[in-house]
Amino acid sequence: MKRIYLIERTDTCGYDEYDAVVIIAKTPKEAKELALKGYYGSFRDDKIICKLIGLANKKQAFGEVLASFNAG
Repeated sequence: MKRIYLIERTDTCGYDEYDAVVIIAKTPKEAKELALKGYYGSFRDDKIICKLIGLANKKQAFGEVLASFNAG
């Protein structure tokens, strides 16, 4: 089943960094892995939390839905 996860940083976010991302994945582990692989190193495994925020429908693709970027 596809689930929608919110990945948020727990540390301070500076300019030109991502602070959160919404991802469709099967598990929280998979959602965290997707966040850690991308976003130019903005996310670190020990500095993020993963929250289940909903269920995706069959038409929605796995991966990023929305990202929050702090432009400098």
